[in-house]
Amino acid sequence: MAKPRLRPVFDRPLRCDPRVFFAELARRLSAPGSGCRGQIFAQGAILRVVGSERRLWSPALTIDVEPVADGGHRLHARFSPSSPVWTAFVAIYLALACLGIGAACYGGAQLIMKVTPWAFVGVPIALALAAFTYGAAFIGQGLGGEDMYTLRSFVEGTADGADAARA
Repeated sequence: MAKPRLRPVFDRPLRCDPRVFFAELARRLSAPGSGCRGQIFAQGAILRVVGSERRLWSPALTIDVEPVADGGHRLHARFSPSSPVWTAFVAIYLALACLGIGAACYGGAQLIMKVTPWAFVGVPIALALAAFTYGAAFIGQGLGGEDMYTLRSFVEGTADGADAARA
């Protein structure tokens, strides 16, 4: 079993021109019942599962097509949390950092004033909560496993279809 990663990636060679791949991606996204929706950019795309299947923990898949040394292209895809979840994680980490630094400063002031430094207790509490938040990312990734499979299968099928159209 692979080691869990916060933002899993997958790569695959792309034997067709990137424009052919993105045209095929646009065609498949607009097809009824595709299971995915997304936005396509010049050299990339962002995909998500459709609204009725989407949950709080459903990931987004960012796709980039990059040239490689042999003249071909490589499809690089990265799973990440949706924007609201990503923002919530950043806000939680920021709040915990402020709590930990504030507790350390207050505890230091208590030491200087020769008072019992009870505020230092806030530092390990903030660290423990940060570790719990880090672990929650893996829990969300486990809950979103089916969505990750759906998105990856969609991209793999699209790339296979674009490569076949080239042949």
